[in-house]
Amino acid sequence: MKPSRAKTPSRTGPAALRTPLGPVRTPLSARTGRTPAPTPRRQVSREDKVRDPVEVFCRVRPGEGETSCLNVLTDTTVQLVPPASNRAYNTGKETQCSFKHVFDEESTQGGVFDRVGMPLVTDLLQGKNGLLFTYGVTGSGKTHTMQGTSKDGGIMTRAIDVIFNSVSELQTRKFQLKPDKLNGFEILSDCDAALERQQELVNNIKTPGRRTRAGGNTSGESNLSNREVDTQKVTADEDMQYAVFVSYVEIYNNYTYDLLDQPKMDMVTGRQKLASKILREDSYRDMYVHGVTEVEVKSSVEALEAFNRGQKQRSVSATILNLQSSRSHSIFNMRVVAVPLDPLGEDILSDPSSLMVGQLALVDLAGSERTNRTGNTGQRLQEASKINQSLMTLRSCIEVLRDNQASGGNKAVPYRDSRVTHLFRNYFEGEGMVKMVVCVNPRPADYDENMNVMQFAELTQEVQIERAVGVRFDLGLTPGRRRANQVYKEAVRRLEEQGEEVEHLVMDLAPVYSLGPAWPPLELTQFDSEEIIERLRAFLVKRISTRKTLLDDQENKHSKFRELLSKQETEMVLLRAENKQMKAQLEGERKRVTGLEQRLVSAETANRSLNNRVAAYNDMKHVLENELDEKELALNAEQRDKLKARQKYKAKIQTEREKVATELDRKFTDREREIKHKHGKHLAKLNALKNLINEDLTSATDNDDENVENGAVRTVSDPNLTALVHPGRASRRLSSSPRRSIAVSNPRHRRSKSTDADRWLDHRPAVGGPVPSNTLLQPVLRNRRSVTKLDVADLDTPSKYVLTTATQGGGGELETRLFKGDVIPTVSGGRQVVFDDVEVLTQESPTGLDNGRKRSYEEFRGIGERIADLAAMGMDTPARAKQGKRSRV
Repeated sequence: MKPSRAKTPSRTGPAALRTPLGPVRTPLSARTGRTPAPTPRRQVSREDKVRDPVEVFCRVRPGEGETSCLNVLTDTTVQLVPPASNRAYNTGKETQCSFKHVFDEESTQGGVFDRVGMPLVTDLLQGKNGLLFTYGVTGSGKTHTMQGTSKDGGIMTRAIDVIFNSVSELQTRKFQLKPDKLNGFEILSDCDAALERQQELVNNIKTPGRRTRAGGNTSGESNLSNREVDTQKVTADEDMQYAVFVSYVEIYNNYTYDLLDQPKMDMVTGRQKLASKILREDSYRDMYVHGVTEVEVKSSVEALEAFNRGQKQRSVSATILNLQSSRSHSIFNMRVVAVPLDPLGEDILSDPSSLMVGQLALVDLAGSERTNRTGNTGQRLQEASKINQSLMTLRSCIEVLRDNQASGGNKAVPYRDSRVTHLFRNYFEGEGMVKMVVCVNPRPADYDENMNVMQFAELTQEVQIERAVGVRFDLGLTPGRRRANQVYKEAVRRLEEQGEEVEHLVMDLAPVYSLGPAWPPLELTQFDSEEIIERLRAFLVKRISTRKTLLDDQENKHSKFRELLSKQETEMVLLRAENKQMKAQLEGERKRVTGLEQRLVSAETANRSLNNRVAAYNDMKHVLENELDEKELALNAEQRDKLKARQKYKAKIQTEREKVATELDRKFTDREREIKHKHGKHLAKLNALKNLINEDLTSATDNDDENVENGAVRTVSDPNLTALVHPGRASRRLSSSPRRSIAVSNPRHRRSKSTDADRWLDHRPAVGGPVPSNTLLQPVLRNRRSVTKLDVADLDTPSKYVLTTATQGGGGELETRLFKGDVIPTVSGGRQVVFDDVEVLTQESPTGLDNGRKRSYEEFRGIGERIADLAAMGMDTPARAKQGKRSRV
C-alpha cells in the first residue's frame, strides 16, 4: 500500500512548489520557482591553458586531363613536382608538405564534412565557437567545398542540416529570443514575441515576393526541394531549448557589407547600393559587425533561403581564369543560442544570464591572383589588389603569432590592417577552434601559386590556439525534467479523455514513495550504549508504520484501478459503436468530397473558358491600343501642322503691322507739320491783336490816373473780362472796406487795416493750406498768434480774429480769402466773433497787358467785343505771357 501524493510530506524550499494539473501551462511564477545562480555568459575558460595547433586540411581538385604538378603520397602528405615549363624544373627539387589530412581527387563532399565540419557542429551545440575558412588560388574549388551543389552539398549546407536534425524538436518559439544589436541576446515575454510574429506575418502579406512557401524557394535561386538532405545528427541536451540565427556579410575592397540588408539609393550614382558596416567590440572584447541583420531560422530551408538571398548581392564577376570568380571574402555566420528549461520543464527560463551562445563562422576567402595571368584592368584590378592585400595581412598576422609563441615575445599583431583579421581576432586569441581547408588545383600553370599556398599552410600549422572549454551551468535543476513533463502531460490527457477529474492533481517531479529518512548511524563505540539502540528502535517503529500506511494506500489504488479498468471496458464498447457510426459518416463525407471534386473540375473548365475570353479581350485591347496610338500620332502631326500654319500667319501679321505702323507714322508726321503751319498762322493773328490792344490801353492811361487820384471812380480788376461780356451788370462789392485797386509799383499804396495795434488770432486750417508766399499782398499782423486748430481757450486774449483759406478759382487761378472779425465778450461770460470784413487775394493772368497799370473793363468794351469775335472765329486763346497779382478790396 502506498499513500496518496496529497499525504506525502511536503519538501521545504522553493523547489517544492506544486502546480495544479488542470491547465497544461504552468504560471510564470512556478516556472522560476528556484532562482538560478548567476553565471557568466562566456563560453570559454582560460584557466586550463591547453593549446592545440590550427588544423589545416588539404583538398585536391580533380584534374582535367593535364599533367599534374601535385602527387598525394599519404593521407597527410602531398608532393609538389615542378613542371617542365617552370624555372624550378632545372633544379629537380620536389617539395613535400604535411597536413592534418589530405583529401585526394576521389574524396567526396560527405567525407570532407565528416572530417572537418562535424566536430565544429558538435562544439557549436555545446556552446563553443568555431572558425573554418577555405584558402587557395582562384579556381581551386574553395566555393565548391564550402557550398557544394543541390545534389551534393558542401560543408555549409551539411552543417545546417545536422544542426536542425539535432534541435528540430528542441527549438524555442520564434522571437522568444531576439538579438540586442550589441552582439548579445535578450529574452522577450510571450506577449512581445506574439506581437513580433504578428508583425512578421503582416510584412509577409505586404511583400508576398519574399514570403516563404512550404517546399520551395522564392529567392530566385536553385530549387531547394530537390536537394539531398544530410540525415546525420548529434546529441543535444533535452533540457535545453535552442534558437538558430544566421547572418551573411562580405568584405569587398576592405569594406564590410551586410548581404541580407536592403540596398538603398546612392545619391551619387543614382543606383541601389548596400551601406557599409563597421566593426565594434562588445563588453566581452569580442569583435562583431555592428548593425548586421541576424535572421532567426526554424529549418534548414529557411537558412538556405537566407543564404541564397544574400548570394544575389555578393560581388562576383568573370575573369580569364574563372567565370564565377569571387571578388570578396564572404562570411556566413551561424549562432545557436541555448536556454535551459524551467524546473517543471515547460518553458524557458527568463534569466538572460543563463543563455549559452555558440558561434560558427564559415569563411570563403577570395583567391589570390596575379595580374599577368588574369589580365585584370580597371575595377577588376583594384579588387584583385585589395584581395591580395588582405591575404598578405592574414599571413603577416600568422607569422607574428608564430614568432611570439616560439620566442615568447609580445610583438603587436597587425589585426587592424585588414577587416578579415580584425573581425576574427578573438579566434586566434583562443575564443574557439580554428580550421582551414587549403584547396589546390594540380594544373602546372598554378605551380608557383600552389607553392605560396603550401608555405602559408605550413606556417599556419605552427600557430598554437588555446583550447576553448565549454561552461556547464549548474542551475540546480532536475535532469530529464522535459521528458518527465511530457510523460505527465500525456497521463493527464488520457485521464481527461476518460472523464476523470484532473484539476485537483498536482505535478511533482520528486519521488512519490519513501519509507522515511536515511538510517541513523549504527556504529557502537561502547557495548552498553543504550542511546543508539533506542534511536534505532524508534526509527524502525516509524519505518514500519510508514510501510503499513503505504501498503494500505496501495490496496486502495488497486481497487480504484480495477474499477477504472471496468469503466474503460464499458467505454470501449461504446467507442466501438461510435467508431462504426463515424465510419458511416466518413463514407458519406467521401461521397460528398467526390461530388465537390466533380464540381471543382467543372469550375476549372469554366475558369479556363473565362481565361480564354480574358486573353481574347486582352488581344482586342492591344489592337485598340495600337489603333489609339496611331490616331494619337496622326493627331500630333495635325497639331504640328496647325502650329506651323499659326506661326506662319503670325509672321505675316507682324509684317503687315510693321507696314501699317510705318504708314501711320508718315501720316502723323505730315499731319503734325500741317498743324504746326496752321498754329503759326494763328500766332501771327494773335500778335496783331495784341498790338492793337496795347495801342488802345496806351490812349486810356491818363484817364485812369485821374480817376484814381480823385477817388471818383473805384473799380475791381477782373482778369476774366466778365464786365466786358455783361456791360450792364454792376460790380460786386466783395468787402466792407473801401474799394482799392492794386498798383504794382505805386509808392502811395495804403496798407491793410490789419496793421493796427490790436492782438490778432491768425487761424490757418491745415486742410486748406497756408496763404501762398508768392502773392504781392500779404497780411501783415504785427501782434498775432497763429493756430491751425481752434480751441475755446484761444479766444480769451485776442481782440481780433482772421480766418485764412486758399481755394482754386474757376479758371484754375489761386484765390486766398481772409475773413476778419472782432472778438467780443458775451453776457454769459463767453466770447464770440463778429465778422466784419473779407479780404480776397487773387493771382490772375492778364491778357495782352505789357505795363502793370490798372484800368477798368468799362472803358474797353470795344476790345471785349473784338476778343469775343476772335473767339467766335475759332482762334486759340494765347498762352499767358506773364503773371501778376491784383487785389480786390
